Amino acid sequence: MPVRIYALAKELKLDSKVLVEICTNAGVTGKGSALASLTDEEVEKVKAFIAGGGQSGKAPAAKARPSAGATADTTPEVVRREDYIAPGGTAPDKVPVLPERKKKKPAGEAPPEKPTAPKPAVPKPAAIKLAPMPEVAQPEPEPEPEVEAQKPDLRLPMDSIRAAGRGGSKPLIDHVRKTQGKRRDTGDTEEPQKPTSPRERSRSRHGSGGDGPTPQRGRRGGKGTFEEPSMPVGREQRQLNRRRASESRRGDDDEAPPRRRSSSRTIRRTGANTAAPRKSKVTLELPCTVRSFSEAIGLPAQQVLRHLLELGTMGNINSEIEPETAELLAVELGVEVDFKHEVDLAEQALNQILDEPDDPASLEPRPPVVTFLGHVDHGKTSLLDRIIGTDVVSGESGGITQHIRAYQVDKDGRKVSFVDTPGHEAFTEMRARGANVTDIAVLVVAADDGVMPQTEEAISHAKAAEVPIVVALNKIDLPGADPDRIYQQLAAAELLPTEWGGDTEVIKTSATVGTGIDDLLETLLTLAELRDYRANPNRAATGTCLEAELHEGRGVVSKVIVQNGTLKVGDALVCGSAFGRVKAMYDTLRGRNTYDEVGPSMPVNMTGLDVAPDAGEHFYVLPDIATAREIAEDRAGKTRRATLGVTPQHVTLENLFDRLGEKETQTLNIILRADVRGSIEAIQKELTKLVHPEVKIKVLQATVGGVTEADVHLADASDAVIIGFNVVPDENARALADARGVQIRRYEIIYKVTEDLKAALEGMLEPEQREVDLGRALVQRTFSISRVGTIAGCRVLAGVVQRNCRVRLTRDSRIIGDYPLESLRREKDDAREVREGLECGIKLGGYNDLKDGDILEFYKVEEVARTF
Repeated sequence: MPVRIYALAKELKLDSKVLVEICTNAGVTGKGSALASLTDEEVEKVKAFIAGGGQSGKAPAAKARPSAGATADTTPEVVRREDYIAPGGTAPDKVPVLPERKKKKPAGEAPPEKPTAPKPAVPKPAAIKLAPMPEVAQPEPEPEPEVEAQKPDLRLPMDSIRAAGRGGSKPLIDHVRKTQGKRRDTGDTEEPQKPTSPRERSRSRHGSGGDGPTPQRGRRGGKGTFEEPSMPVGREQRQLNRRRASESRRGDDDEAPPRRRSSSRTIRRTGANTAAPRKSKVTLELPCTVRSFSEAIGLPAQQVLRHLLELGTMGNINSEIEPETAELLAVELGVEVDFKHEVDLAEQALNQILDEPDDPASLEPRPPVVTFLGHVDHGKTSLLDRIIGTDVVSGESGGITQHIRAYQVDKDGRKVSFVDTPGHEAFTEMRARGANVTDIAVLVVAADDGVMPQTEEAISHAKAAEVPIVVALNKIDLPGADPDRIYQQLAAAELLPTEWGGDTEVIKTSATVGTGIDDLLETLLTLAELRDYRANPNRAATGTCLEAELHEGRGVVSKVIVQNGTLKVGDALVCGSAFGRVKAMYDTLRGRNTYDEVGPSMPVNMTGLDVAPDAGEHFYVLPDIATAREIAEDRAGKTRRATLGVTPQHVTLENLFDRLGEKETQTLNIILRADVRGSIEAIQKELTKLVHPEVKIKVLQATVGGVTEADVHLADASDAVIIGFNVVPDENARALADARGVQIRRYEIIYKVTEDLKAALEGMLEPEQREVDLGRALVQRTFSISRVGTIAGCRVLAGVVQRNCRVRLTRDSRIIGDYPLESLRREKDDAREVREGLECGIKLGGYNDLKDGDILEFYKVEEVARTF
């Protein structure tokens, strides 16, 4: 089994990069990355190479540096033990033997003297005497001018100055005296210091000099002495305090130079480090970003980004890490990471409901669900009308079924649920939904038509659902019925009839006459008894939404069929991105009958959901409405993110030239409104077939319900056409559409929608230009007329010459040019056309160099409408 290099490195406790190099030296080539895979033979070869100490090939590690006394030729290739140790791991059991390294000698010990051979005598070259260089006196550096220290500008309050002027006491001197008194009491005396600052040096020069203390200024007495010495204040006092602190640190060493303060400033980070301590084993949920990965393992994001860059991946702190890259990164960092995929809480809760086992004792028999499938116009709805006793087919537009229907009937005390599906090719999804909810599939085949494309599609849906198939050979009463041909076609589709020795029941029926109806029902009930369909009615209901529509008085009406459990009025349920409580349940066959609760295999029209769910969505009954709302909103958010995730491609400097060369694609904007969700699904499927590189259809909105004023405003703003399928606009929307000039097209048959939209798209295509040959003429003689030009006297050889056509000039079997026909005359009169065998005068536009014997070919350009 192939093994990744980084996984093998983790097993051998080696660094992945070292193991890549070992693979190369062991003869396993083409493994330049830690993500490369090794076969079992290559793994054994690498392990044997490591166990043998690297004797079978070149050593994987780099060469050791030669010592001072060794030469490059005698230095052996060595494998260092630490090269085989992975980050955070231990050394392997067996590694290549390492040669003993030479110990370095101390710095003071001289190397031993080596015996040297006597050098041969080499003749000394002749000495060349040069004149001495002249001595140049170096200029003495000029002394730097001394800058006189500036005195600080000390200002005292005005009250103190006025008091000192009146002969009062000085508050600063009083404070200094008190300080001196305290120092005398404690015995703290200050020794004379040498001047260190520029200010003190300046004072020492202007004062008494020497190393004594600097004399301070004070009030002079009568004999020139200082009466009151002034103590250092302000800046001088701070400098003095700093000197004392530095001397106290130096101790008794008075001769040591003063310590200079560092000019660098320490930057203190006010924010706290939020990174968690590094961990050795963590659990991480995928997909993960650089931020989540760094927070999980307790490593700064910058280090994670640096390791990603070494692995060849560049990103930022918000970049998403691929699962394989995250696994390799964890190996490189020496961290055991247990990766877990994202768990959808909503889906997990629903899976718990589905996976809840049913007690075999609680299972009860349920009616079978029978779905009618087949090609369009083969009589599915007519056959079901004959069984139920209704007349649905007469109310269908165009005579074809365009909606999915479900009924439950009672036959001799036994109930059967029927599902009718459309047969048109556009309703593929409806047929698939019917096959997924059914227990028995009835394949309706017309005896006079045979197996058609939608018949083969219905067979595929039934086989995919793994349900038994019963063939109803309908229209057996028609003159053109040929059962043997139908049997051959069914056998070709792997449905061998029982009359031919197969296991597929074929019932010959006629919906018009009623032939074989009882046999068909009896066959279905017998098959249901043999299958013994059961369900648990004493649990929360689950089922499928077959169809959904917007009713004017009832709101959202969903046609659902219960597959397990019991659905009650007031239950909270979720269906796709819709949720709500069951308000009412109506019978699908008799719309006025209501139910308080329905059991398995029962189809009903349910109201209470907030929006129309998508057809085919499963519904689940939940304990409370809050859980249903949370699941529905989460699904709606995912759908919205997926829709908005398609970023349009904007113009850039690189693709600007390509866009200028491309033809602009014409877009037809439409707003689709339909009666049920399944019709929208079918129409959108048909629109996907209308594909052309020059035109396209863009569906701005597709919702269930009638046309409203909001739809008209949207169509007016986006220049769109409103398509209404089996719905009508209200009066306000109709009046607004007439005022704004918005077109509202109404349809009742689905293929009419596709035909009109296809014709509209074909009309948006640029017409194709085709040349239509008209005739040929021979230039017999030319006439040059001033201010007019050259007139060619011609004879029409074939065809006809028409005014305003194009002329192709041919001379000596070569085309000279293509010019418009400017003038056409016959016998001095303007002519609209000249037929074969007649003579005429012709003037070409923009060309006068006509010669005798030239051939003129006449044609016109017609525009032909293009089609898909």
